[in-house]
Amino acid sequence: MKKYSLFIGRYQPLHEGHKKIIQKVLDEKGYPLIALRDTGIDAGNPYTIEERTEMFRKEFGNKVRIITVPDIKEVCYGRKVGYDIRRIRLDKQSEEVSATKIRGNHKRIIWLTGNVGSGKTSIAYLLKERLDAIVLDGDEMRMSISLGAGYSPVDRHEHNMRVCRLARILAEQGHHVIISVIAPLKRTRKEITKVIDPFWVYFKTKTDNPKYIYEEPQNPDITIDKEKETIEDSMDKIIRNLIIK
Repeated sequence: MKKYSLFIGRYQPLHEGHKKIIQKVLDEKGYPLIALRDTGIDAGNPYTIEERTEMFRKEFGNKVRIITVPDIKEVCYGRKVGYDIRRIRLDKQSEEVSATKIRGNHKRIIWLTGNVGSGKTSIAYLLKERLDAIVLDGDEMRMSISLGAGYSPVDRHEHNMRVCRLARILAEQGHHVIISVIAPLKRTRKEITKVIDPFWVYFKTKTDNPKYIYEEPQNPDITIDKEKETIEDSMDKIIRNLIIK
């Protein structure tokens, strides 16, 4: 009968430190048993059980067994429990890898840019639920802080900068902010980056709208192509890249 080496964790996300200690057990011809803590979805725990399971499957295939356990406060044991408790030591650099540090380093402001019909708003509100964030939607902003603004380059620039300044205030108060605003001009995006340095997500689309002049970003943090990706793929791509940036 197999005897397993138990690993209990959130794995939000599965990072290189995790991979190395699990691989060490595999190299010893052991059998890793991964107990995923069933944490609720929030900014600190953005991945579902299914998504975390898939991370392990992509990395280890069927070499590990995966189970789900309720979120736990502590691990208790008595005398002569019949199994060992072992700390697997790695090199210093690997041991300093921390999912908490990774999550803590990600940017608080995400700016979704792209032409009309590219899918920005749909993703914005899905991200809102995953990250417990505030959404600043372009149409809503034009009915509030930019009421009466037109669509000339000057008006577009001022509208974008008003949204930018509001996002900075919200982020400074500790909120995650998702902005779904076209931001069509390169000079405007450059100024926005100087003020808030957001995580830029460019939604690529084949459809051009003559009402909007859109200058394509050259170096966004990531690019989303709804012609080639499902909404679920796009969400996973954004969150994975957001966490490791």
